[in-house]
Amino acid sequence: MLARPGATTATLRLSDVDRERALAELKAHYAEGRLSIRELEARVEDILRSRTRREVAAPLRDLPLRGVRRLILVRIRRFQRAMLRMHLFAYAASNASLVGIWELTGQGVFWPALFLIPSTALVCGHAAASRMFTRALGRLRW
Repeated sequence: MLARPGATTATLRLSDVDRERALAELKAHYAEGRLSIRELEARVEDILRSRTRREVAAPLRDLPLRGVRRLILVRIRRFQRAMLRMHLFAYAASNASLVGIWELTGQGVFWPALFLIPSTALVCGHAAASRMFTRALGRLRW
């Protein structure tokens, strides 16, 4: 199928497969108890009336992620946590080593602070950015 110039996937006409996929998603949410029968009927009507992918996504927008999308989100969150743990370990090990060297060399001016202060700021920034990214992914509806 050739799309008209300037058309996005959200404005393309809806196929029967897309409509059936959206209906199956609604049925699964109803089976899990997230929708009442009235809500299900209203959303099914909206999906059957929709003509574009954007319109078919509207009745599903406020429902939680399921299946593969949820799995992707969980894996991204695990990766974020693993990276943060790795950076925290490197931060603690390097700063402890520098403070140990400072302690062994006679305790003059506290020169490890030249590394301690910026690395603390970087780790805190990483933790804040990781949290914001994870929250943004949680709000995202694919």
